[in-house]
Amino acid sequence: MEAGFRVDRLAGARPALASAGEGQVRAVVCLHERHLGGATRSVERIIPLLEEFGWEFSFWAPRPSSLFDELAERGWDVDGAPRAFEYSLRALQLPPGIRRRALGAPAYVRRFRAFLAKRRPELVHANSILTLAEALIARRDGIPTMLHVHEMLPLDLRGRALRRAAWRRLDQVVAVSDASAERLAWRGRRPRIVHEAAPVPSEPVEIRREPRPFTVGTVAVVSTRKGSDVFVDAASRLLEGGGNYRFEMVGDAHELIERDWALELLRTARSHGIEHVPSADVFARLREWDAFVLPSRSDPFPISMLEAMASGLPVVGSRRDGIAEQIAQGTGLLVEAEDPGALADAIAWCARQPATTRAQLGTAARRRVTEGLTLEHQAGRLHEAYEATLAAGPARAA
Repeated sequence: MEAGFRVDRLAGARPALASAGEGQVRAVVCLHERHLGGATRSVERIIPLLEEFGWEFSFWAPRPSSLFDELAERGWDVDGAPRAFEYSLRALQLPPGIRRRALGAPAYVRRFRAFLAKRRPELVHANSILTLAEALIARRDGIPTMLHVHEMLPLDLRGRALRRAAWRRLDQVVAVSDASAERLAWRGRRPRIVHEAAPVPSEPVEIRREPRPFTVGTVAVVSTRKGSDVFVDAASRLLEGGGNYRFEMVGDAHELIERDWALELLRTARSHGIEHVPSADVFARLREWDAFVLPSRSDPFPISMLEAMASGLPVVGSRRDGIAEQIAQGTGLLVEAEDPGALADAIAWCARQPATTRAQLGTAARRRVTEGLTLEHQAGRLHEAYEATLAAGPARAA
């Protein structure tokens, strides 16, 4: 099938969102999150831009969930069922448990296939490695299918099995960074890369000349993966050292596997005077901070880092995965992961710098986003991935 749309490719220019054809091409987006997390936010933000290319969308999401309710409230075409599939033993043991998941799997598959038969999409966009089961079902039903991986694939046997299934059975595999793509490469084949992106505020944040206190924030789900404990450790060292600092964490403790650990960490954070806000207007919060920190242990290409960079804040991140790709030379500071002492030193260095130095870091970070990591760039690249998926479908069938 020829989608009939184009992306202008001018050196240094943003992709032009102009369609050259008529009619709409339906895509089904499969979501795994029960809340509006990073993987879902990555795609839902660019839906209006993709619609300008001629795509129309239906969504399959866990039901009941806050994510399902939010999509339905927007008036989007969404259906779903309680998810039967998980990809780790710990996750399978969460309610409703392994037995009920196994018993419910056939009904889940039937409902998903009925949804596809009713919507008759020309493409399925499985929006996480955790939606691989839905992707395989859709492809078996003859629908061109793209797996969009927003995670760092594990290096264990489970990860190898997921990677093999994706490449052997699906039409397109998409990663969000070079680091993510490296984990997904298989037998000389590498996935297409569509970087995560962020909206760019019309004006950068104000860099305060002499902030008292120097306010530092992070935006992330409270988890070991995001290094929330490293942030709390570094912040407590600086607060106990008598420095004039204020620290804030934005993000909920909604990962069920680590929920008890996360709640205990938040109690520790509060005891040290670190503020916690489960949810907030991120861009409004960024305007109140003097630096942004994200000490992740594993992170393919975090959107919150891009949002801080687009706002023009000085940023500090761990030298891991996609963060090391985001913070190019001169656009921020990188420290070793799992090193709260190094993180504290980097924050203290930022606090000692004159406003001109901090403004230079923020300006370079903002330029890094505007030159290639905007929502328009992401929409253009994802549209190209959709077209490649449509082109690969008939060839695989033949």
